[in-house]
Amino acid sequence: MSIGSKWGQIALIIGAAWLGCATPGTAQENACAEADPRQACSYQCCGRRSCPPSCEVDCVKLCVDACSSQTRSLSYASRKRDLQLRCGNKAAR
Repeated sequence: MSIGSKWGQIALIIGAAWLGCATPGTAQENACAEADPRQACSYQCCGRRSCPPSCEVDCVKLCVDACSSQTRSLSYASRKRDLQLRCGNKAAR
């Protein structure tokens, strides 16, 4: 095995690891299963760690409340995309 191919393999592994870490929004598809549901809900709603106050109330709170009730979960799921768009989540577009 040549030195060039070893470096290529190392670059491929590092790139794959970086990609896995660089997409927090996909890691929090089920925000209720995360250690910090509020932060996971912020990623889901706004695509970042914190949301503006209006989205914190309208989207993040609904997301966190959805963890406690099946009815609330269904209601949040039906409105999630609209809330994400309103809160500026670029991944939802």
